[in-house]
Amino acid sequence: MDIIFANMPAAVAVIGLCLYFLGMAAVFITAPLKNCESFSVKPTDNAGITEIRVYYGGLSLAIAGFMLYELLSGAAPTALKLGLFLSTFVFVIRTVFTFVDKGWKCKYTKLAIPCEAAFALALWVCYILSEVLY
Repeated sequence: MDIIFANMPAAVAVIGLCLYFLGMAAVFITAPLKNCESFSVKPTDNAGITEIRVYYGGLSLAIAGFMLYELLSGAAPTALKLGLFLSTFVFVIRTVFTFVDKGWKCKYTKLAIPCEAAFALALWVCYILSEVLY
């Protein structure tokens, strides 16, 4: 419990990030075909299914593991910084390439951009609070 109170905004954000990435890992490792289509991704063969498990699931699991390790080591602000980099870059790259690729009419994009914007903004608020209050 002391780990959480050492820097509550960072710890809360990191716990949320861990749950998000663990959820993504579970979804893509256990049922890649069922879930990849909702992300507008379609593998062309069995190796593609493995790639979805590895990159969407495996990387999500690795990120969650790193963040949990940092949290339990008392370094929640470090894990939060990784979350900031990931969420900010994903949002910016998606926004830019939505226009380049003309994907703004796609159902997934209409959901992803506002969700990623809100996610990044929430993490930035937690980061600023963690710097100001702790």
